[in-house]
Amino acid sequence: MELLYCGIKNFRNVSDAKINFTKGLNLIRGNNAQGKTSVLEAVYIFARGRSFRTNKEAEFIAFESENSDIEIEYEDSRRKNKMSAHYDKTEKRKLYKNGIQINRTSEFIGNFRAVLFTPDHLSLIKSSASDRRLFLDIALSQIDPKYVAVLKKYNLLLAERNALLKDRRAEEKETEILFETLAEQMAPVAASITVLRKEYCDRLKKYVEDYFEQMTAGSETAVTEYESCVTDEGDVLLNEKLVKELYLKKFTDNIFREINMKTSLYGPQKDDIDILLNGYSSRKYCSQGQQRSLAIALKLSEGDISADITGEYPVYLLDDISGELDSKRNAFFMSQLKERQIIITSCNIKNNKKFDNVITMKNGGVIQ
Repeated sequence: MELLYCGIKNFRNVSDAKINFTKGLNLIRGNNAQGKTSVLEAVYIFARGRSFRTNKEAEFIAFESENSDIEIEYEDSRRKNKMSAHYDKTEKRKLYKNGIQINRTSEFIGNFRAVLFTPDHLSLIKSSASDRRLFLDIALSQIDPKYVAVLKKYNLLLAERNALLKDRRAEEKETEILFETLAEQMAPVAASITVLRKEYCDRLKKYVEDYFEQMTAGSETAVTEYESCVTDEGDVLLNEKLVKELYLKKFTDNIFREINMKTSLYGPQKDDIDILLNGYSSRKYCSQGQQRSLAIALKLSEGDISADITGEYPVYLLDDISGELDSKRNAFFMSQLKERQIIITSCNIKNNKKFDNVITMKNGGVIQ
C-alpha cells in the first residue's frame, strides 16, 4: 500500500497544504508547532477513523474557521483510491471514498491501513491495560471489518448494563429480567471479541519473539500472552462457543457483587496482554531499554500481521521517534522497514540524503 497525496485545509494549525509522497522514506521536517504532527494525524484518521491526539472532532477545525477538509490519495494492490473527510462546527462529519459518502465507520476503516508509532507507544508495555487493549483494537479494526462492528455493539451493550447497575432500582425483582436479557445479548459478542483478540495475539507471539531475539542477539526471550477474565486456558479462548458460555456465567453469577460495585466486573474490557520477558511479566520486571525494545517488536509485528492478512504492507507513520531511541535500536527499527513506505516527522534531522522525499513545513504550510 502506498500513500500518494494528502490535502489539508484548516485542519489544526495547517491552513492549506498539498503534499505528495513517494515510495520509501519520506521526511516531514520543520521546527516545533509548524504542522508536522498535524499532517500525520490527518493521514492516520483515514486508517483508524479517528485521531490519535483527541476524541473531540471540533478540535480539528482551525481557529477562526467554520470547517475543515482533509483528503488522501493512495494505491493498494487493486487500484488507486481517494478518501476525504469534512468537518463542520454545525454539522456531523462527512466521510467519502472515491466520491461516495460512507455513513458507517466500520465501512470507512480498513480501506487505507497504517501503523502509527509515537513516543507514547514506547511506554506501552508498562502503561495501563486499556492502552494495550487499544493497541489490539486498532490493529484488528484495520484488518477485520467484523471486529469494528462487534466492538461497537459490545460497547453499547456494556454502557447500557453499567447504567442499569448504577440505577437505584437495580436490586428490584423486576430488573432481573433486564440483566438476563443483556447477558444473553452480550455473551456472544464478548466471545467474538475475545476469540479474535486471542487469534491475533497468537500471531503476534511468533513475530515479537523473533524480533526481540534479533535485538538481544538471542540473550533474552519474549513470549506474548493474552489474558482473559474468563479463563487462563489458551485453547478454550479459541472456541467461541465455550467462551460464550463462560461469559454468560460470569454475567449472571456475579450480578449482586456488580450492583454493589456499580460497574461490570467481567468482559473483554477487563482483558490484557502480557509479555513474559525471560519468563517474568514485563509489566513488573522490565528496564526502560527492554521496554523500548518490546515496543519496537510490537509495532513491527503489527505491520507484518497486516501484510500477512491483507497481502500488502501498511504505511508506517513515525512521529519523531528517532529522537526517543538510542542509535542501536533506531538503526534496527529502520533496517526492518526496508522496501516499505515510511513517513517520519522530525525537527532535528539535518542530513537529508538518506531520504527519498523531504517535505518542509513552516507556519502551517509546505515550503516548495
